[in-house]
Amino acid sequence: MRKLCREAWVEVNLDAIKQNLRTFRQHIPRKSKIMAVVKANAYGHGLVGVSRHALRNGASELGVASLEEAIILRKAGIRAPILVLGFTALNCVKEAVAWNVQLSAFQVSWLKEAHRIVKKMNSSNKLSIHINVDTGLGRLGVRTEEELLAIVQVLTSSKFLAWKGIFTHFSTSDEPDTTLLHIQHDLFIRFLRTLRDKGYKLPTVHMSNTAAAIAFPEFSADMIRLGIGLYGLYPSGYIRELDIVQLTPALTLKARFSFVKTMLTEPLTISYGGTYVARLGEVIATVPIGYADGYSRALSNRGSILHRGQRVPIAGRVTMDQLMVSLGESEGNQGDEVVLYGRQNNAEISVEEVAEMLGTINYEVVATLSHRLPRVFLKNGKVVEVSQMIQMKRPKIEIKNKEKVLKVKAKKQVKKRKRYYSK
Repeated sequence: MRKLCREAWVEVNLDAIKQNLRTFRQHIPRKSKIMAVVKANAYGHGLVGVSRHALRNGASELGVASLEEAIILRKAGIRAPILVLGFTALNCVKEAVAWNVQLSAFQVSWLKEAHRIVKKMNSSNKLSIHINVDTGLGRLGVRTEEELLAIVQVLTSSKFLAWKGIFTHFSTSDEPDTTLLHIQHDLFIRFLRTLRDKGYKLPTVHMSNTAAAIAFPEFSADMIRLGIGLYGLYPSGYIRELDIVQLTPALTLKARFSFVKTMLTEPLTISYGGTYVARLGEVIATVPIGYADGYSRALSNRGSILHRGQRVPIAGRVTMDQLMVSLGESEGNQGDEVVLYGRQNNAEISVEEVAEMLGTINYEVVATLSHRLPRVFLKNGKVVEVSQMIQMKRPKIEIKNKEKVLKVKAKKQVKKRKRYYSK
């Protein structure tokens, strides 16, 4: 593996992602495509690396939250269709056309202005649009049939806009009470029927996220949007308990001890605020990960990590860049590998366990892992790629008095030639 100056990293098992894609491919109807949702740095797993692998193993399109994310993928050489699922400001329409990125839209005024912008560009490319229909999430989207018909009219009459898709998003597909889910589904189907009755040919229709794809594969339509399930995580405990599909977590958060010390005097407080007091003979180890890396400060004096397959507790407060753990009276060495999320030997600290302790969901735990942490991609247990914020390359050493050095070299070469010819 490439040298890490700060020994903390995220490992991503690409074989797990491949297996999760295969699981969904077998579960949903054959005609339904898979969009790999890779927003938020692929839910903390690494945007470009995951996207490439997903497209090679069953996904046909990518979903992101912003145009900036889409452009990163385009610059990495990815040519597959990319849809921005969130709102995009009109001042970025030109970039969307230039980079061939699809945008979601839900307002007539926005579409009319986008039409004018693309027309002025004099480009051979059109702006591709997916209509976002709000059937009950209350976030973004068209709310009425009248609005929808007006939007479709603008799209189909424009020479500079291309209607590529129409979608909605379920708000309770991961919960046992499916009442609202069915209300949303039925409303969306009614909207689609209205469009067909008006003579419009529907583009790609998609509505199912991971939870709906698992519990209601019959809702998969032309495409599902596979987010959290792509990474081997379940949308909720309820969906996991249904035991319909078996998913494999792809992420492990690792580090190496940067310092290990034995307390020879007492009391000795550990970390800010002195909230932990080490006892005589206790072994304290420092781990180079903190809340700036996405490891929550709320785990101070509560969380644990794995060392040599055993849980060891966090000692004191998690700081911005580091945390300390207590090894009790056990041995530990600087450079020992530890696991903060994931498996080590037969022990595991799952993302779900950490999320429950923090009073949040697994989505947040992985998505907030910082760009400061390198992403190390594995296949068959071997490192195939390392993605780092900064590539470690040695700078060229600047030679002082360069002209003088060149003259000295030239004189030496002349002397060599003279010696050669004098023989």
